[in-house]
Formats: sequence, C-alpha cells, structure tokens
Amino acid sequence: MNKRAFVVAALGLAAVLVAGGLVASNMGFKANYLMDGPGANGSASGTNLLGLPYNQQTSIVTAEDLINDINTDAGASVVASVARKIRTTDLPEFYTGFSGVNFSITPGEGYTVVVTSSVNYIIVGSHDPSLITQLDGPGDNGSASGTQEWSYPYHSTSATAEDLINEINAAAGASVVASVTRKIRTTDLPEFYTGFSGVNFSLTVGEAYTIVVTNGVAFVPSHF
Repeated sequence: MNKRAFVVAALGLAAVLVAGGLVASNMGFKANYLMDGPGANGSASGTNLLGLPYNQQTSIVTAEDLINDINTDAGASVVASVARKIRTTDLPEFYTGFSGVNFSITPGEGYTVVVTSSVNYIIVGSHDPSLITQLDGPGDNGSASGTQEWSYPYHSTSATAEDLINEINAAAGASVVASVTRKIRTTDLPEFYTGFSGVNFSLTVGEAYTIVVTNGVAFVPSHF
C-alpha cells in the first residue's frame, strides 16, 4: 500500500486523538515530522533520529525505500544517508542510495537520517500492539554494550524519559535501564537521562531514542 492509499484508509475511520500534527485511529497514524538540514533551526549537520510506526506502510521495506519516500516528500534528493546501529559492534551501518548496505527496515528500530536540506516528512503507518521489542543487555545476542536505537510509539503512554525508564524497568521486574538518550540537533551531542541524573526530556512523535540496558528485557510498550 502506498502512502496516499494508507492515509485515505487511516483517515476513513474516526480519529481518537488529534494533537501536535498527529492523527491517530485504530487504523493508523499520520504525522508531519520536520527533519532539519544543516543550519536549519541551528542544526549542526542535518542529522536526525527517526522513529517509524511499528507497522510501516508496505511500500517501505528497505533503507532505499525510506530514502525514496523522504525524497518524494521533499520534491528533491535531500537524503545523504540512512543508518542503523549494529548492536554487536555499536557501529553504524549506512546506505546512501548508491553505496553501503541496503538493509531491511525493522519494526521498533530507530534510524539516523542525514538530510542536506530540510524536509517535512509525512509519516504514515499503524501500531502493532503485540510486537515485542527485544532490548539486549551486554552480551545478549552478541550485543556489545546493551545499546540500541528504539522507535517511540506514536500513542505511547510514556511522555518523558523518566516515564520510559520506569515502564521498561517494570517490564523487566528490575532496574535494568542505564540511560535513555536523545540527539540534540544543534550540536549532534547526546542528551541523556538515567532516572537520577541528566535531563528528563519529553518524548516526541517521530523521534527515535538510544536506550542502554544492563540486562535484556522483552518490552511491549504501553499505549493509549
């Protein structure tokens, strides 16, 4: 299903939430997510962490599909690269549309998108309430440090970093979250929260976050 067909299907049902540019229903979501290019709104390099709905539109299966979808919304070739974090090495695996690895898009995974010019990306998709997001601790499934990029559900009950930490810890039955981090676009530096120190920042629709856990946990995010 392409973006236009998905939006028509999603908006054909009664919306239960309308806020901050997000339209939600039991069918799907549509969100306008601004990705800043270098210098726009103070962006240091045009680097953005992107979180997609867990059921992405069926036309987006690979990194190349995502690049093409963003470029279509921009009306130009603005995507320099899309990258994911490899948990076994903590290094990025990137694709430019011409070089790198054209990796598969995985539900619940966050992506780093670098754009050369700003774009209002129209994100559509739906949530999978039964999807288990496996957060690996150090050594789990070869994880180097227990670090993963995680996509924030569009109707999550967790509104802040502290809420998310508490929710994950409750799912684990123990305090397993070392930190939750977002990227500050103006500096490309991380802003973190541990539950005790750092900045208890608000979670934003369309963003992805870096989560570090000390032990693995099978996490099913709570939602409205």
